[in-house]
Amino acid sequence: MSTLAAQQPMQWRLLILLIIAVFVNYIDRGNLSVSAATITDELKLTPAMMGQLSSAFFWTYALFQVPAGWLVQRYDVHRVFAIGFLLWSLATAFTGLTNSFVTLFAFRLILGVGESVAYPAFSRIIAKDFPENQRGKANGFIDAGSKLGPA
Repeated sequence: MSTLAAQQPMQWRLLILLIIAVFVNYIDRGNLSVSAATITDELKLTPAMMGQLSSAFFWTYALFQVPAGWLVQRYDVHRVFAIGFLLWSLATAFTGLTNSFVTLFAFRLILGVGESVAYPAFSRIIAKDFPENQRGKANGFIDAGSKLGPA
């Protein structure tokens, strides 16, 4: 029985990059909860403010997934994904430099915008670059990456 690796080396490399991307995606979205105690103390945040910070990501993430889907259908999916990845990476990097609730909130919103591109792009890339009989396996590996990130 042949595997994806034996049949299509370029697809396998692409899949590894997608798995790494989703792994990073889930680390970035969860980093606030890991550092919540420290951030709360340093920025003197109330529980309500932490709740707003925790939900800010999901406001833009949910809102922008439909436009992200449109973008990956209309333009080169690899470029759209690269821009989204860059945006969420910069938001995560600048999160570490923030010293106020407002800027941290803004970076969480930007993180949601950048990450909203991920799943529409993953779906488009798999549909475009993988044969039909390998798409389930590719999706399974990507989903595994999404579970390893929070772990």
